[in-house]
Amino acid sequence: MAEATIAIPVPTAEPTAAPANRRVFRGGFSTSICDIFRDPSRRTDCCAIACCGVLSSDRNRYLLFGELPPPLWRRLLMYLIIPALFIASLNYFSVEVTIPASYGNDQQQRDDNGDTNTTIKVAPLPLRLAFYAYLIFLGIRGRIEKRKTRKEIMTKLYSERASARGEEVDPNQMARYLHQHRLDVVRAHSSYSCCYARDDLPLDDNNMFEDGAVEEDFCSRFWDCLSKTFWSACCGMWCQCYSACAIAQEEREIERLTGNVEPKLDYITFEPFSEYFPAIQHLNENQISSFKEHARAISKLSVNLLKNVAAFLAVLVLFALSDIDKNFTFANMLVLLLTLSQAFFLEYIIWWRWNRFDISFDSVIKFFACGFLLTTPMAMVFELIVSIVTGLISMIAFIFILVEDSELVDKLRTDPKHAMKDLAVGHPALFIFSLFLNAFIIAAVCEETIKYFGYWMVVTPDLLPQKRSNDTNIENEENTPNTKSVRSTGSGITVAMCTVALGFACCENLLYVFGYTPSQSLGVEIETLIVRSIFPVHPLCAAIQSIGVCKRDLEGQRGVGIGRIISPAILLHGSFDFVLMVAAYLQQVKKIKEGNDDDSDIPKEDEAVMTADDIPVMVFSFGMVLVGYIYYVWQSRAQTKRLIAMDRTITIDESSTLV
Repeated sequence: MAEATIAIPVPTAEPTAAPANRRVFRGGFSTSICDIFRDPSRRTDCCAIACCGVLSSDRNRYLLFGELPPPLWRRLLMYLIIPALFIASLNYFSVEVTIPASYGNDQQQRDDNGDTNTTIKVAPLPLRLAFYAYLIFLGIRGRIEKRKTRKEIMTKLYSERASARGEEVDPNQMARYLHQHRLDVVRAHSSYSCCYARDDLPLDDNNMFEDGAVEEDFCSRFWDCLSKTFWSACCGMWCQCYSACAIAQEEREIERLTGNVEPKLDYITFEPFSEYFPAIQHLNENQISSFKEHARAISKLSVNLLKNVAAFLAVLVLFALSDIDKNFTFANMLVLLLTLSQAFFLEYIIWWRWNRFDISFDSVIKFFACGFLLTTPMAMVFELIVSIVTGLISMIAFIFILVEDSELVDKLRTDPKHAMKDLAVGHPALFIFSLFLNAFIIAAVCEETIKYFGYWMVVTPDLLPQKRSNDTNIENEENTPNTKSVRSTGSGITVAMCTVALGFACCENLLYVFGYTPSQSLGVEIETLIVRSIFPVHPLCAAIQSIGVCKRDLEGQRGVGIGRIISPAILLHGSFDFVLMVAAYLQQVKKIKEGNDDDSDIPKEDEAVMTADDIPVMVFSFGMVLVGYIYYVWQSRAQTKRLIAMDRTITIDESSTLV
């Protein structure tokens, strides 16, 4: 089951010495398994959640063992292609089985349809068992690798404590120690359990400790409150999903043990910044405007991303030309390319035309890929979780209405479809309240928060702390290669956050055009794309967020946390969605009252998605976007003046130092 790996040199630095009286958690770790997101300055915790922790797990094994991750084609084969072939085979070899209709609840259906039997498709049992066995194999294989990493970390921690006491490491005692903590290793990475015994209490009464001062923000306080509810209070356990908390804990410990606390290399390829960033610096210092030269100065990770995108698009073109699927023709492929081109055109305006020397083409590729590939799936998962909670809130309000309206209860039993129409007409407050939760909580809060963390977890050398000739606080100059002005760094932050949002919006547009559009009409797909392209809400909200990020990271305003950063964007995003949702609800109520509601949400081939009634709503929405843009320009100009003043102050300080 173990794969042959090649050990390669790992960039190392002096390990961060642990204080003698540091707090020791279960397994000897210096941080709790529940300390994920406790430190707002940490950027790698987000990677423990993205892609189910694959990125962080790969980095942990690389720093600990010097093992490179398997190539992308092997992972696609194991985790995508083979499961897809299994699913296709289950569908192809399934046979129809006739099941006699049961009595009771199906009696009315038999009387209406005249059918007495039910036909279902069943796949062969051996094929189903093989599919389940393969999924179990993948789960076990991943858990074995993760547990191996955790045991190695615990071994190093045991040796570190023994060395601190001036003792020699006894292999027998170490083996007994690992045996005593075997259940902790299993529970940290388990396929069938998400519970890990609470480890934030001292191991004994004499365990005195000092916690480092960590400046908290809204996110860290919210996480602390969430982690201490239910599971911790009632069961005395932490709850995690896909070993995310354990992976983040291991990454924090590995960084301390190997001295790789500061970012020095890319994820996936683990190419050091020092190998490709000098070429980027050369372009910026000499103001070289050739796009060909900028395209050459990129990292191996960016090259791999571009190659995989090109290969994927080539496969899609061949699939569209093959005419295998009538719902995806070459015309649909052109719509897909138009959707991508819309995002690329905005990126051209934001980056190449205005800020090509503030952030590199390499960083643009990475931020866009993060927005497209990582933030969109995470947003969908978190929106699903939050929608369940908000749905329960709406359900409670719905129950109160049913208690007071017995006729509605009777109608729900006999004719639920028309009962819901009567509910929509007779109780608008319930629907508007649900739309408010959907717009502001499910959509705005989740998406704006995820987009912020999408920017935060991508570390590129362009945006690292600046190196100045009179900066005596920098211990390792290799970690601070950036010599740009503060204003240029601020522009780079804005472009980076907008790029993540463009990647997110591009993927979302593809989902709306090809997935959520009720009709497969080509005209409807194009109209959906045009309507969504008119209002670039996602990049505008990201630009507004960048104002707060620059205040915190460049201007040094410590009172600016994640809450103040994303709040204006949430207000704009939520208001925009809320207006559209309420307008659609009012139009539907109008149709119900007029009797024009035909119970069909699928537009006909010659029916437009937009009607004359939508024009006032579109104008109002455009006005909201315009207000958001004016607010950004106002804040951005004021901030630019402050950043220019900071650059002048730094220049004067450097000149006085040289004199």
